[in-house]
Amino acid sequence: MTDHLKSPNQDQGGGGFAGTLRNIQLTDIIQMCCLAGTSICVRVRQDQNQGNIYIQDGDIVHAQCGAISGTKAFLTILGWPSGQFETLDASASSPRTIKEPYQFLLMEAARMADEQAQTRREAPAAPEAEASRKLRVLIVDDSAIMSKILNSMLSADPGIEVIGSAKNGEEALSKMKELSPDLITMDVNMPVMDGSTALKHIMIESPCPVLIMSNLGPSSYATILSFLNLGAVDFMSKPVKNRNIVQQQQRMVDRVQLAVTANIKRFQRVRPPKLTADDYIKVNEKKPCEKLMIAISGVGGHLEMVNLITSLPSKPSACLLSLQSIPPPFAPTLSEYLNVRSRFDVMPFQAGARLCAGRCYIGTSERAIDIDLDEAVWVFKDADPTPHADGSTNFDRLLGAVSELYLDRVVIVLLSGCEIGTMQGLEKVKENGGQIVAPQLEKCILPTTITPVVEKGLVTEIFSPKEIGQMLTRYCS
Repeated sequence: MTDHLKSPNQDQGGGGFAGTLRNIQLTDIIQMCCLAGTSICVRVRQDQNQGNIYIQDGDIVHAQCGAISGTKAFLTILGWPSGQFETLDASASSPRTIKEPYQFLLMEAARMADEQAQTRREAPAAPEAEASRKLRVLIVDDSAIMSKILNSMLSADPGIEVIGSAKNGEEALSKMKELSPDLITMDVNMPVMDGSTALKHIMIESPCPVLIMSNLGPSSYATILSFLNLGAVDFMSKPVKNRNIVQQQQRMVDRVQLAVTANIKRFQRVRPPKLTADDYIKVNEKKPCEKLMIAISGVGGHLEMVNLITSLPSKPSACLLSLQSIPPPFAPTLSEYLNVRSRFDVMPFQAGARLCAGRCYIGTSERAIDIDLDEAVWVFKDADPTPHADGSTNFDRLLGAVSELYLDRVVIVLLSGCEIGTMQGLEKVKENGGQIVAPQLEKCILPTTITPVVEKGLVTEIFSPKEIGQMLTRYCS
């Protein structure tokens, strides 16, 4: 759509601004008007077609396109591939033909646009693919409003079916036995039976992938960590009103589709070693490490990463960078938890972090990281996150940089749910003599993202999780 936003006073010679906004989509304008509680009419033209969308006090109340009105007209207008739009004063007497919340309408429009784009890109699907079963999700949250929001966000994806909801842990266990969901989204704090107790019962009675939905903040991180230790495969922030709802919906769908592939029957509780004060490594900040290990984990990989970090050897020559799909503010809580359970000195990643033997940094896989020299010691630094023309990711570029410096003294450990980029970085590591190791796929909670690397022949060693200590001693000492 051409992005003309016209002031209502423009034609009347009144005050206000008039101009053109660039790179603004029609959905952006509608979402901004709804979030602001505005009353306005958005007129859209495409060739000989014209449609009007009426917003009253932040709600989409009516749409008209030729002889079509209501929800069907709204989706028809947003389905036009191009055109022009402008904003006008809304009539106070506009009929109410639309009852659905604006979030649902925007997500439904986005879903239909994705389907149309997919249809243009691909040949007709085989009958078997068309008949494939949807992912069945059970929502557990004591807030009826939040349950409704999560339902609309997930149901907007054609591959997901919300089969029920529960308002507490006790009801969730009953619904789980009745409905047999593929995945459960679980609130943390609920009456009658909280999420923690419900998760323990789920893991014992009928293991099922559980995705924790919580309001992320410093006060919730310790609780989220306990859920991950109990077997939850991932956690996400609950939808936030003032953020792009379409982006939040897509991220949630992506995480659900990955989390549902986790094999929870392979869950094993981690038992960290009992350490004394003499077991903790005293790091010499001026002594550079001889080797660099980078461990990558994601959805389903929390306990595998905990097992790795708590199994690190006592006489290391390596520095470890742990990259995980976690929000950066969660890193201090996780670092504090691991620091008392690991021989290595564990701390959150930060720019200027020195690559010293016996040091472990907890970072996020989304952060753009590079490497530089400072007083004869290599340090990590923030890198330019701008996408490259060759499609390489931040992760690819980091591996390319460290493989050039450390050559055969680089070890990459792939764990469940790891984000592997385009594999350009992994290929560079192997070309320069570095090692790429992974646990036995049949013992991973979520091996989906590791499998392509194994199939491409880039993995140099497959190890048994029971022998992780011996593997780390070989590569780190």
